[in-house]
Amino acid sequence: MTTFAEPTSDTLHERHRRHHLAHGSLNHLEVFAQSLAATGPSIAIAGTIPVAYLIAGDGTVWSFVIGTVIVLLASHSVAQFARRAASTGSLATYAASGLGPTAGFTAAWALVLGYLGIAAATTTGAVIYGGAFLDSIGVTISGTGVTLLLLLLAAAIGAYFPFRGVRLSTRAAIIFEVASLIAIVAVLVVTLVHVGFSVDGAQLRAHGSTISDISVAAVLAAAAFVGFESSSSLGAEARHPFRAVPRAILLTVLGAGILYVISSYIQVLGYKSVTTPLAETSSPLNALAAQAGVSWLGSIVDLGIVVSALACTTASLNAASRLLFNLGREQVLPVRLGDAHHRHQTPHVALAILTPVIFLIPAVLVLVGADLLDIFGWVATAATFGYLLAYLLVLLAAPRYLKRIGQPSAAVRITSILGILGIAFVIYKNLVPVPAYPYSILPYVFLGLLLVGLAWYAVIRRRSDRDPASLGSLVVHAHEVADESSARDTVDLDAATAVDIGSLSESTQTVSAGPDGSSR
Repeated sequence: MTTFAEPTSDTLHERHRRHHLAHGSLNHLEVFAQSLAATGPSIAIAGTIPVAYLIAGDGTVWSFVIGTVIVLLASHSVAQFARRAASTGSLATYAASGLGPTAGFTAAWALVLGYLGIAAATTTGAVIYGGAFLDSIGVTISGTGVTLLLLLLAAAIGAYFPFRGVRLSTRAAIIFEVASLIAIVAVLVVTLVHVGFSVDGAQLRAHGSTISDISVAAVLAAAAFVGFESSSSLGAEARHPFRAVPRAILLTVLGAGILYVISSYIQVLGYKSVTTPLAETSSPLNALAAQAGVSWLGSIVDLGIVVSALACTTASLNAASRLLFNLGREQVLPVRLGDAHHRHQTPHVALAILTPVIFLIPAVLVLVGADLLDIFGWVATAATFGYLLAYLLVLLAAPRYLKRIGQPSAAVRITSILGILGIAFVIYKNLVPVPAYPYSILPYVFLGLLLVGLAWYAVIRRRSDRDPASLGSLVVHAHEVADESSARDTVDLDAATAVDIGSLSESTQTVSAGPDGSSR
């Protein structure tokens, strides 16, 4: 049974120290690793770009330019919060700071659904590419029982690192992702050498591609970035969160965007000379490697994507478990979720709940006869709606939050409006025209799961002694620990031992004081 009590007057790190999260333990690279792995650029390059090419043809590169711009607008608003607030609550805390706790819970639940879906999809992806790798070395796997066993193994590996420690999980994630990217970049380089370095005017002109084709493919391109915000869940564990987190967010989006644009350009060049039709190729990168005379690289790429998928699973579980941990600590979900392992300093209760789910989702679908590739597509698509909703709420919250703390920004208002229009465009293109079944029902599956969470929150609001529940209170703001400009450069939340977060009302929504200390 959920219990309620007033939050005590201690800081974010004091709370987390008492509950054994590894406060202040992550350096800039480890924080960046979280966002990079959760985004999973290797999977996007190997899977999303070929699908986008089937839609947009020579306009594919422009689809990724548009997708990058849309996500950059969203990341700009996320970074505004990350420079000023540190929490395990990620975008939920940000949305609550600007729009109130109901919006905060909506963002939290949407993100949990998103992270769970992507973790289930990448667990499935690890099995798909693992099977391709084994086939390439002469080992054939088949049968429902073997598939289920491999799914269980992938889920267990993905959960092992988050359980054992946040530093271990982020370090493993970046090693896995970089190893995979090296193999993919090698294929792209040999492809470019094989086809030549001449400028492809057809791609620059988007020859034969319509605006509609490019727009639809841009939706896929934007979806390839989901997870970039996940480092914001490490606010309590980052050594310098007000610097490390916003840098990780923006660098992930910029880096992935540049990588996607270059990769799409090179892949489209290569696809034009591949003899086997792309739609009939199960592994387009393998086809490019074979065309360039280095087919052995294809097997390495398959193995690289396996470890990249596991890194994405690990990063998604990291972020999702901290969201549940935060909701438990703020007594919106059962308080047991706010417990952490006494030795590993990880939210082990939340992980114990999440890990079976990422196995059961694909396992149940396998048992009813679904193909692994279809499962990957279905689950990843449904999960994307969770991210998009959370991004939309943060875009709406950013201008209001800055105004309330006395730092209004015309630039943020403009980028927020443009970002809202961009996200609305992505959502619209996912719904109109109505896609084929079962993709046509996926938005309603997500909506149904979202409503289940909101119904729970409505019950909690009615039963709570306080109105609203304390969502958004487990946060430290830069201006509360030091002068804001210096806080971004030097603050370690470990030193913020005197800040009284306290119980915040809905009207203040965690923004209890302005930069000058005055009440707002």
